[in-house]
Amino acid sequence: MLGRIQKKIEDTYQYILEERLIKQSSKIDISSVETLCLVAGPYRNLTSLTASVAALHPNCQVLNHAKDRIFPHKKVDFFGEYSEKSFNQFMQYAILLSGIGQRGRYGGSITLSHAFDKSEVKYLFQNRYKNSLVKEDIRCLFWKEGLYLKNHLLEKEVDVLELIKHNDKIRYILPIRNPLDCAVSNQKTNLALIFNQISDQSTLQDIIKAILDEFLIYFQNQKKRTVHFFHFYEHTFDKNVLEKFCEYMSLTFDDQWCDDVIKIYNIKPSYNHSPDDINFYKKYVSEIFSEFPIESKQLLKFVE
Repeated sequence: MLGRIQKKIEDTYQYILEERLIKQSSKIDISSVETLCLVAGPYRNLTSLTASVAALHPNCQVLNHAKDRIFPHKKVDFFGEYSEKSFNQFMQYAILLSGIGQRGRYGGSITLSHAFDKSEVKYLFQNRYKNSLVKEDIRCLFWKEGLYLKNHLLEKEVDVLELIKHNDKIRYILPIRNPLDCAVSNQKTNLALIFNQISDQSTLQDIIKAILDEFLIYFQNQKKRTVHFFHFYEHTFDKNVLEKFCEYMSLTFDDQWCDDVIKIYNIKPSYNHSPDDINFYKKYVSEIFSEFPIESKQLLKFVE
């Protein structure tokens, strides 16, 4: 009983603190921000690396996680009920949070994430931006929250395409790691349970299916609103991908940024997979991506 009361007091205090921060953030100038980039797809899917790529760009500001500091507040949760005021307040609040915070789901600055545990990423960021956590000229705000955001939209019965119609600044990005590696990693970390259709009793093949289903929905949305959806595969990552990222996010291509990113991008296969899981993967990809032959081919390359 005392524990529940203590928790309620702590939650109330946190809510009041966040309301004050929201009010404080209203002073932030967002007139230069041209795009809001939202990460799509599951966790353990190159999301942290992609956020690091974005963070190294001189005009891109990254917020890591922090869903529990945003969704409870109608003033900034434009996802649940859109208004231009709540959208702008979200942008201001997200920028404020991106310069402070903590590690983990509490969220905040991407520099506090495990991606920056790698000395090279940290060195490249500090070498260029010193101790400044908020960029001087922000053109793109990048929020790494992924599947939790997808679930929030489902709960609020909000269609992604309808949300984009409200505001042309919204963009989505989907990095694609080897789905088999992604599935195993999700299973090992229990992050697979974030999928609404996955439980403790779900098999690895259930998780593979859930991941591929997410990709299919993304491609279908992308087909309808091409300029708002961008994706890449871990095996296709190169300078051309970085050029397209800038194009989609209304960013100027930066040569130093490109050189820095190429230095940190190093993906190796994580796991060995059983013939049964590989065959399941091949069959399911061939079945559901028939209307997307190019994407089907790229997905099958992971098991060639």
